[in-house]
Amino acid sequence: MGSISTTKAQPPQEIVGADTIQIQTGQTRTFMFQQAVNRFSLSADGIVEVRPETDRTFTIRAISPGQVLMTAYAPGGQVVHRSNVSVADAGHLVKIYGFGGDTKDYIGLICTEAGCGRADPDIAPKPSPTSTSEAQNKGDNTSVTTVREDR
Repeated sequence: MGSISTTKAQPPQEIVGADTIQIQTGQTRTFMFQQAVNRFSLSADGIVEVRPETDRTFTIRAISPGQVLMTAYAPGGQVVHRSNVSVADAGHLVKIYGFGGDTKDYIGLICTEAGCGRADPDIAPKPSPTSTSEAQNKGDNTSVTTVREDR
């Protein structure tokens, strides 16, 4: 008679990255390892491109929104590092006009589904015009209001 095995099969163990690299579509970022790497694998195509610069330095270029697991291998086949790479949509440029007067300039914002932020944070925003009014009482129960606008 044959023997029946009573051992239960173990469920597969999930392989996860040690960290998450966050990058936006169109951006590139360069990283360096402490040991040599000769091969990278990606869990999906078309999201990022990995280019080795040297045997320890590599560049990631974000192609389209999504997430991948990137694994770096040493020349002997050992895993050097695993990272999750999360690529976010770079957003869309929104222009806000309306500074008043003869100014025809705009403020550029990059907007995504999460919100909006300045397109170029290094450029200071243009000041908005402000106005103040001051009422002065006259001695004959009347008052005069003076409005001042600062630009």
